[in-house]
Amino acid sequence: MQDIRLTIKKRAFPSQGRVRFNVAVLSDLGINEGEHVDLINESTKKSVTTTVIADTMVREGHIRVSDEDLKTIGLLDGDEVIVRKTPPLKEKIGKVVDDTHKSLTKGAKTLDETVRKTAGDVKTGAAKSADTVKKETKKASDTVGKIAANTAKDVKKAVKKATKPRDEL
Repeated sequence: MQDIRLTIKKRAFPSQGRVRFNVAVLSDLGINEGEHVDLINESTKKSVTTTVIADTMVREGHIRVSDEDLKTIGLLDGDEVIVRKTPPLKEKIGKVVDDTHKSLTKGAKTLDETVRKTAGDVKTGAAKSADTVKKETKKASDTVGKIAANTAKDVKKAVKKATKPRDEL
């Protein structure tokens, strides 16, 4: 599909959705009068689809565009616009479907990678936490055991002391 670059001339009469250019441009685009072209602002990538009216009164290299369509694509009188034959609707839909499929596939792959990494991080974190809990539990158990043993000794001493004959007290 060939693009051409034309200089914009604002139409004197409002005619949103219709453009006029010289009949010689039809063959350059491979279209007939009444077919559609996309007008594309090269810097912003904004575009508008319009119906073509062939006009021998329009200078070659120029295109007559309505003020409304110029505002839509963000261009002014005297600017250049890219003109491209509008692909058939079936082709446009196919491209959108293909682009959407590629985007979804890429997103799903990224999501899968992120989930796998997060799962690995969680597993590693859980293992570290389990080791820490095990070590701290062992320390606490050892400390409780020592305290219990010392308390038992102290209780035995106190009981012995309390049960000795009076004269030994």
